[in-house]
Amino acid sequence: MRAYLLVALFCLGWLSNGFAGELELKYGQPFCEKYECDTLVPEADYFTWAEDLKLPVIAAYQRNKLIAYLFLSIDLVNIPAYSGKPLVTLIAIDPKGIILAGDVVHHSEPIILVGIPESVLNKFVGQYVGHSISDHFEVVSTGFFGNSRKTAAAEEDTSDEESKTIKVDMVTGATVTIQVLDQTLLASARQVGQALGLVKSDVKRSITWESTYIEKSWAQLVKEGSVGHLRVESKEMDVVSVDGQPWLDVYFGDVSEPITGINILGESNYQWLKSKLEPGVRAIFIVGNGMSSFKGSGFARGGLFDRFYIEQGNYKIIFRDLDHEHLYGVKAKGAPEFKESGIFFVKHPKFDSSLAWQFYLVASRLTGETALSKIFKTFSYDYQFPEKYFSVSLQQVEQPSVIKRIWQDALPKVILLSGFLLLTMVIISQRTWLSQSTKRLSTIHLSVLALSVIIIGLILQSPPSMTHLYPLIRVFEEGFRLDLYLTDPLQFVFWCFIAVSLFLWGRGWFCGWVCPYGALIELANWLTQKLHPRLGRYELSQKSHQILNKLRYVIFFFLVIVSLISIEWAERLAEVEPFKSTWLVGLFTREWYFIGYWFFLLISSIFIFRFFCRYICPLGAALSIGSYFQYFRITRRGACTDCKICANECDSKAIKPNGEININDCFYCLECTQKYHDETVCPPLIYEQKIILKGIELDPVNPRKNPYL
Repeated sequence: MRAYLLVALFCLGWLSNGFAGELELKYGQPFCEKYECDTLVPEADYFTWAEDLKLPVIAAYQRNKLIAYLFLSIDLVNIPAYSGKPLVTLIAIDPKGIILAGDVVHHSEPIILVGIPESVLNKFVGQYVGHSISDHFEVVSTGFFGNSRKTAAAEEDTSDEESKTIKVDMVTGATVTIQVLDQTLLASARQVGQALGLVKSDVKRSITWESTYIEKSWAQLVKEGSVGHLRVESKEMDVVSVDGQPWLDVYFGDVSEPITGINILGESNYQWLKSKLEPGVRAIFIVGNGMSSFKGSGFARGGLFDRFYIEQGNYKIIFRDLDHEHLYGVKAKGAPEFKESGIFFVKHPKFDSSLAWQFYLVASRLTGETALSKIFKTFSYDYQFPEKYFSVSLQQVEQPSVIKRIWQDALPKVILLSGFLLLTMVIISQRTWLSQSTKRLSTIHLSVLALSVIIIGLILQSPPSMTHLYPLIRVFEEGFRLDLYLTDPLQFVFWCFIAVSLFLWGRGWFCGWVCPYGALIELANWLTQKLHPRLGRYELSQKSHQILNKLRYVIFFFLVIVSLISIEWAERLAEVEPFKSTWLVGLFTREWYFIGYWFFLLISSIFIFRFFCRYICPLGAALSIGSYFQYFRITRRGACTDCKICANECDSKAIKPNGEININDCFYCLECTQKYHDETVCPPLIYEQKIILKGIELDPVNPRKNPYL
């Protein structure tokens, strides 16, 4: 009945959104009903979709005159912040591109949830109000948040009348969050501005690069501009120099081409770099000396370098730890020694290395007023790869839709994930052949588990989670939002495979073969048994097992109820799944209680087979309910009622006393199927072999006279 209810909810939700004939995407519920757009544009009489923009944007009207456009940043850009989740911001701009208002409507930032007041985020956004989306914004210390001199608004530098430079104040103690909020606000607003014709449309540039290597010294590379140089003197930061050192002395440049790449990195390192560069990705090197550091010390905690970034046109690019590789020295002749260095990958799809870009250094120092008060200053350098090393042809291009662009960017990952999932389905569909050999079954199963950890967990970082079921659970309240699923291609593909697998093999395909966390703890248990057989075979008492076996269903239904009341709380409580800590944000970037919980689950699973999967996992409970429709069930014989060989050897205790398989607990490991076909283990097959050897004919009329059959 539970499974029927879930399917009914799914179907009704789909039908309620016009499944019958609507092919064109609609962007979910009007967010003004949820976030109260009239608080941002109180003078508006009504709001409606801006259909002509072909973007998820709402138009605000006063007396039938268009006065503003409103949009949610998450519908246009998805930039993870310190927590690993985006800062969802509701933004309003007028038809000329002036920012009217902004409101951070949802976030998961720990520094804001615990320490700094939430109101600071909207005060920061307020500094952009009244300025054009075409202006250039620099995040520095203006004193708006009490870091230095007092001022009530962002400062303007009008030295360049065509594009003003607006200085907005940093929030001390939340530099990562603020950098991402700046990027989120401007990137989403400029995307709307581009659709309105207020921001120049992108032009496709076909670049032909000089492929011949020319040896250059360090001095020559700097002189011709292949290597940029930004020096910040100590006095510019109002500090006394130590041994004549500058505050920072930084060199940088594009090393994607042999002219700079081989000279800076050396031949072997350049070839290694080229092998790592995916299509459309560029690499820059940064090296530095001085009293301070361009890398900083806190990036590992948030996965983000907050002391420098680059800009090109309307796009700001911030680097994360996954975009970074170590650089061990500069190979160019005459290059000095540097105390810190690195290679950084530019993965932004709009970045054009043939165009000029700006390198920004965000320098900060403690003021001494309090233990945390700092002053921030921003310094920049315009970098242009020497034009003599490439030629350009231009072509105007039409911008694809948001969802189409997301799928285009994710296509290689979608192919990798689909290929792996399809391979596992083919393998498990050959269960008879697979289970005819103990060694074959064990080798293939362990190999698939290892690949799941590597591909789904480490490379794609896309484990399905209970949180992906929340939109389906809230289908009556919010309607079925196909676009919500399409904006995450990997999860869309994954859940399509899961839906098919539930009807074929129940929860077993995903939980037993594909889930990266389940694979990780099963491999840990297997390795423990190899090192010390008794350690990995510990089992709870039958009474404890029966009680704990219901716990995952309690957790699942509790999360369902909470999700109907508060999605935010449901997302927080869903961290009973350790997937985020394991694959997404890094275990040691988290609070102590998350780390302790993670190690508790790991140690428990080392001694008790799949402890988390069997007793705690809410997603596994949900899939167990969906397994009611399982088509391919594991074959049993009549003799299985009395024979306990498979039941005693089943690590998940999924075989009932009467010999039947409990599909809610089965991980489809096929070990019982292997024993079913093993003529040296299965009593009915052993008996059959004996009577064949003795020439005894079985009674086809009365099977009861045939023991075990």
